[in-house]
This record gives sequence, structure tokens and C-alpha cells, in this order.
Amino acid sequence: MGEEKGGGFTVVASVLPIYLLTVNVVDNIKGVVVNILVSPDSGDLHNYQLLPGDLLRLSRSDMVILNGLGLEGFLHDALADLPPEVRVVTADKGLEPLLLHAGDAHHEPSHAHRGDWDPHLWVSPVNAARMVANIRDALVEADPSHAEAYRANAAEFIGRLEALHARMLAVAAGWPKRAIITNHDAFGYLARDLDLEIAGVVMLTPGASPSAAELLRLVEVIRQEGAAVFIEPGYPEGPARRLAEDAGVPVFTLDPCTTGGAEPERFLEVMEKNLENLDAALGG
Repeated sequence: MGEEKGGGFTVVASVLPIYLLTVNVVDNIKGVVVNILVSPDSGDLHNYQLLPGDLLRLSRSDMVILNGLGLEGFLHDALADLPPEVRVVTADKGLEPLLLHAGDAHHEPSHAHRGDWDPHLWVSPVNAARMVANIRDALVEADPSHAEAYRANAAEFIGRLEALHARMLAVAAGWPKRAIITNHDAFGYLARDLDLEIAGVVMLTPGASPSAAELLRLVEVIRQEGAAVFIEPGYPEGPARRLAEDAGVPVFTLDPCTTGGAEPERFLEVMEKNLENLDAALGG
């Protein structure tokens, strides 16, 4: 995950999914180093607090790449204090945001506040491909000596993301069920891609367990709509497992790719596994 600064070009990616998209664009380009700011082992991103080493890493970089849509709110003050030569880029350019589930369904009303937007853009391969293109364009502009390599790497990775999306659509076309209940509200963009209904969210507020009344309501949703229940790595599983047990249904896993390994191939591996698990949950 980088950590060297010499005469080359140094990039800091804010979080694991942005790091994984970025390293696929800079793959095997000599002199370009990508570091990750928030360690995948740091726990819930929503509660992250900057460390002194984070500030040093940011100030010594040539470029900082963010997800956007408020995910990196913990960086607000630090970014304002960066040296002017450090470029700050957000990968969400040109993407259509959704509201979080608690904000009156997944659509875009004119009165929405920016803090209501769902920042988990990358869980959709369609969005991820657009984000890769944005990262590519920023790198080409800032480091034109490697423009050809950035473009070639990005084209290869975007092609793989587009192929994954096509496979997802083909598999999803055969699903008799469309309703899912997720552990926290991270999968709205994937649901939009695949025409799924997020029938409920177990932990509407990250880290806050649902009340008994909320669990009872979700049990009724499962019984009425046949919704599948999903847990996810990095989040407490107890409430979702209790919900599934009360409703008499199995538990499946969806991974937003915010924890775990940082190998370049891991992003696609996680998305492929998500497709496999969705097929197991909804295809029967």
C-alpha cells in the first residue's frame, strides 16, 4: 500500500474502495505510489478520527483522491490546510446520487441535503467504471508523463467492470424475488443497477441497534415480501441474525468492500462474490 515518497508521484486514496480503484489505474507504473489513508482495519468509516500520521501523509502527497458525497467528512478541516500544490480530487463527478434509505426512499428530491446522499457509490460496477474514468482523467492531467499507461490500465479495468455488470444483469434476470434487507444502508446503487427493492435496513444509524418494534416490523416485511436478509463484514451481525432467526429465514452476506485485503484484484473478487450470494438468496 505504498508509503514511499521520492522523486515520483504520490497519491493518497481516502478509503479502501477508492484505493482499489486507483491502484488498478496505476498498475505497474514505475514511480507512481498509492497510499491508503484510512486503514481497512480501522472499523466504521462513519466514526473515523484523523491521526497525526494521516495529516503528514496528506501534506506530503501530490494528489488526494476522495470518494465524495460526504463520506470523508472527517477530512474537511485537514483538506483546507493542505499545501496548495496538493491536488484534491473527488471520484463522484458525473454520478447521479441516491438518498439514504432513511431519507424517504431512493430517489433525488430537490430539497435533499448533501448529508442525506448515499456515499457508497462504488458498490455498483456501473458507478465504479465511471469513478475509474474520473481517477484516470485526474491522473493524466496531474502526471501527463504517464498518460498513456493510465489510459491503458483504466481501459482494461473498465472493460472488466462492464463485463461484470453484464453478468450481473444476465443472472438477475432469472431471479423470482427482488426484495432484500441489508445490515446497513450501503447497497442502494447496486439495487438500482439490478432492479432490486431494499425493503428494509437493520441499522439505519451506523452502530445503533434497532428497537424491538423495528425488528418486528422487519419480520413482517420478510413474511409479506419474501425479503432476503444480508449481513456484511465490518458491521455487527447480531441484530440481523436475530431478525432472520425470528423470521425463520437464512442469512446471506453482501460486502461493500470497506474492510479486508488491499490486493488490486480484490475489488472484482468481492463484487463477484456479492453476485454469487445474491443469486443464492434470490434465485431459489
